[in-house]
Amino acid sequence: MSLPLWIRGIIVTAMAFAISWITVYDLMSISFFSPMEKAADFRFSDFYTLVANDRAVKSLHPAITIVNIDGCRRNEIATTLEDIDYCMPAAIGLDVVFSEPRDTAGDLLSEVIAEIPDLILPVVAKDAGNGRYTIGHESYYDRFAPPAATFAAANVEGEGEARHTVRQFMPLFPSATPGEPPIPSLAYALVAKKSPEIAGKISHRGCNDEALRYASRYFDIVDHDSVLHYPEKIEDKIVIVGKLHDIGDLHATPLNNFTPGVLLHAYAAATMLDGDLTRRLSTRESWLIAGIACYLVVLLSLKLSQHSLGDLIVRGAQLAALYLMITGGTMIYIRYNIDLDFANAMLMTSLGVVACDLFNGIFADDGIIISCRKKFLSLTIYVKTFANELYKKCSFKNLDASAANDDRGISGA
Repeated sequence: MSLPLWIRGIIVTAMAFAISWITVYDLMSISFFSPMEKAADFRFSDFYTLVANDRAVKSLHPAITIVNIDGCRRNEIATTLEDIDYCMPAAIGLDVVFSEPRDTAGDLLSEVIAEIPDLILPVVAKDAGNGRYTIGHESYYDRFAPPAATFAAANVEGEGEARHTVRQFMPLFPSATPGEPPIPSLAYALVAKKSPEIAGKISHRGCNDEALRYASRYFDIVDHDSVLHYPEKIEDKIVIVGKLHDIGDLHATPLNNFTPGVLLHAYAAATMLDGDLTRRLSTRESWLIAGIACYLVVLLSLKLSQHSLGDLIVRGAQLAALYLMITGGTMIYIRYNIDLDFANAMLMTSLGVVACDLFNGIFADDGIIISCRKKFLSLTIYVKTFANELYKKCSFKNLDASAANDDRGISGA
């Protein structure tokens, strides 16, 4: 084909995008990099998180403590809340939903909840449709809350987190009631108690989901009966009270499939406190990067199509590009909180080479078009030759018949 190289590159890139649009599998999934048990639900940012978390450097978060109440009865939880309140924390969040007890006589927990005005009690943000939510009071002890008590959503991502890997959280849930303020998440309500300035910055970002930053951080965990032994881990800190081994409150995350809900709240609060809000590429930006990468690979492939080592060089360039995407994307994610989703770029660089093969197979000197044209010309020549031969034979027969008729006419005379 006599078109300039850059124009051929544009045509082939367009062919690669056409191929991608008819692909039957999920273009955003790169399960090749995932552990076997997570292959069905894996995203490029999960790979960044796994790499970042494998670093030797891990930091203890200085402002968040988890109090574990595994196996506690209600009276023990009440005593634990009193001990925590005695140590003067910045905020207390209760991540437990209680059913109504069989015996309500001498219920110490209801008395303690009524006496701690700053206690944040859990509710459920229920999806009302159109991205709006209503408050679901599911705990028996909500009725004992003091008038100034704060209710916050204990589900970090609406009702969807039970069905897939939890990668983001919603600081604020838009209310389904017109004119009502948004429903705060448990993590946001805790941050608002600890640092109203940070909470204000988060609220200005709107009711959008934010990426959870799991990697390279951990939290102080204090057992319920050891709170008074470690007052320094409680004083002026965000304290989240919950169960670490509740089988009904385990969630899949990029790190593992069994992360307790109380840890999700801790990660969400730490993400906001540390300002680790991730900048994620829009769909348009992701496909723009994919288009540029595909175009460069296509140009290289077309340029070296006649070279004896062309295929080897192109494959090497693809491997180098893959390595740069993974290492560069990981470093940018860790240092600058930018999630460069190269899934589309990886897909398009592969399809670009396929499109080059199709283009060469169709438009090359020995391609389908030239071969079909040659065959068509050969067929045309054969048909013309056959028609001429047939015409000649028919003409000779007519002449012979005419001559015979003339002879018979003469002999009769």
